[in-house]
Amino acid sequence: MQTKIFLTSLLATFLAVGVTATPASVKARDVRTDHIVDFSKVANSVGSVKPPPKGQVITPKDNDVPVVGTSVKARDLESLEKRTAGCLYVTQDANFSGPSAYLCPIATNGGCTDWTNTWRYTISSFGPDPGTTCQIYTDPNCGGTASVAFGYPGYGKLGGWNDNMGSFRCWW
Repeated sequence: MQTKIFLTSLLATFLAVGVTATPASVKARDVRTDHIVDFSKVANSVGSVKPPPKGQVITPKDNDVPVVGTSVKARDLESLEKRTAGCLYVTQDANFSGPSAYLCPIATNGGCTDWTNTWRYTISSFGPDPGTTCQIYTDPNCGGTASVAFGYPGYGKLGGWNDNMGSFRCWW
């Protein structure tokens, strides 16, 4: 009987106090207002707008790198509720360090965006904000090898796209 009373009071205490869990490996990016740059100084919109990919949307984990995209069917991104304009944070060094730019909003929802000569083939970290999904490409005009679609927090290490990114396309 005492065990039952003890367990009941312990359960009541847990329910009254509540339990808060915080993921240990999630870190917020430091996106200060001095990182915000004029979009035209970093990238240019090119080509036509395309619908979001139907493939799997990846949520990167620590030390992940992008992989080549395939045509695997996943959820329909078009049916998701419309979000605020997409933004992304890029840096020229791995792990979101070094020279950086915060593009907000990205010029075109679903449109291809080429990097300017200053940024093309220099990016080592790429991080879309929550609610934004992107694909990165090795060549300008969204050509060459494409990554799978991925979202926040992005990649601090770009693997085969490290200093080898000519363009990107994002949806929100």
